[in-house]
Amino acid sequence: PDDRGGDPWRDPRQVRIGDPRGEPTGRPRHARSAGPGDDDGAVSGSRRRRHKRSWPQRLVLGAGLGLVLFCMLGASVAGYTLVKYESIDRVDDVDLASAADGEPENFLIVAVDTREGQGSRNTDTIMVVRVDPKSDRLALTSFPRDLMVTIADTGETGMINSAYARDAGGEQVLIDTLKQNFDITINHFVEVNFDSFKQVVDSVGGVPVWIPYAVRDTGSGFYSEDLGCVNLDGARGLEFVRSRKMEILAEDGWEHDPLSDVNRVQRQQIFIQRAMSKALSQVKSNPLRLRELVDIGVSNVRLDPNLGLGDILDLADRFKGFDASELEAYPLPTVAYPQDENRLLLDEAEAEPMLNVFRGLAPGEIRPGLVNVSVLNGTVADPAQQREGLATDVSGALQKVGFKMAAPDDADTLYAQTTIIHAPGEEAYAQRVARHISSPAAIPVVADPSQASGTVTVVAGVDFTTVHEQPTPIEAMPAPAGAAQPADTTVSSASTTTTTAPPPTTDTTAANPYIVGAPPEGAEC
Repeated sequence: PDDRGGDPWRDPRQVRIGDPRGEPTGRPRHARSAGPGDDDGAVSGSRRRRHKRSWPQRLVLGAGLGLVLFCMLGASVAGYTLVKYESIDRVDDVDLASAADGEPENFLIVAVDTREGQGSRNTDTIMVVRVDPKSDRLALTSFPRDLMVTIADTGETGMINSAYARDAGGEQVLIDTLKQNFDITINHFVEVNFDSFKQVVDSVGGVPVWIPYAVRDTGSGFYSEDLGCVNLDGARGLEFVRSRKMEILAEDGWEHDPLSDVNRVQRQQIFIQRAMSKALSQVKSNPLRLRELVDIGVSNVRLDPNLGLGDILDLADRFKGFDASELEAYPLPTVAYPQDENRLLLDEAEAEPMLNVFRGLAPGEIRPGLVNVSVLNGTVADPAQQREGLATDVSGALQKVGFKMAAPDDADTLYAQTTIIHAPGEEAYAQRVARHISSPAAIPVVADPSQASGTVTVVAGVDFTTVHEQPTPIEAMPAPAGAAQPADTTVSSASTTTTTAPPPTTDTTAANPYIVGAPPEGAEC
């Protein structure tokens, strides 16, 4: 990423792309001198010395709260922590969940465009970072701005970033929208603006990313004339992380990214990890430089009023040796929104293991709200054993638990034993329902190809007892037991404890040509 001098075509890794804005390309843009409005060179010397702060704030834009943590730690060393802490801009009137001391907490981080000329509060970066002080675990997920959700205060369907676009109160609406749609509880709120992002990146001397082929974005203005390891300053780093119209240069010309917002989120996560790694290395080599980060931290972020000084210092102390490579990044799977192919819907079944990380649940856990349940009365075929209203009673009880219920009905066949029917490969859905049904023996589950995906049918048999609101722990479920079933069904043995692999992180995206930034194995960058 250094200036190589001479003819740029001498290096086979370089390719001349041309400025997508149509500007003259006499000099590579990343090597140009600072001009009006550029943070490169235009930033004062005092700002450029803030190496340390750059790491935490960068983390806040992507991996959250590290910004405040390390800044405040540095301030305490300098002896004026309290003064700086009191000067932080606070977000008023937000209702946040509290967590017990030492328990994991979720930080909601939004990046807001506050540059001159912006007519409204616009955020295209919405992230949740889960911090577990006991295990020193940091997990990150991002919500694409084009993701269609139910907006909490209106009940209408809209893009998730519209929840924040209000003159006042957008913070609470976004917090409530995340809880309502994804069952993610928010404990703390952090807002960072785009200008501070550029200052932070510049203060660590830029962030190196891997560009394997020519890329450009005519919307954000990003392009690269260099291939391989390319160092991005603040301005170019912002163009990179905001890129929604990425194009790559293929043999037949420029090819447009078909998953603009989805892939942008994953590129952001890569940038965050690489920025963290660089900044942390600087912090570890000279801890006293943390003091220099304080001013940027307090002037460019807004925090919730519940984030106390003791919390900040304790977390900073716990994570000061954090290895950026251990940051867990979870890109959420999405599908096209049926009414508008340019919008997105969450693929709920695929996203469930990832979202469970931020709910504090096991990856294989299934929320009741994801399961559509039909209840059949399996006793009506034998008048002597019939229990009137059984399906209606069971449906009402399961609805209170949170399952999505269809109208109750009767089964054609007598069932002596309560049975749960599920779609092939979705034993976990059946198991989730079974965990709410009292039974001394394992409830048989049946895989039925005619069962729709995401649905479960409960046939309440003669042996049915009760529904309980709190689920039986998976490890406490009864051992599997065979049971006689109608001749056209097959009993599954997966009705008890299952082991689910951890949800995948961004490492699984290497084959996607539009996910650039991470160096290939063996390359140094």
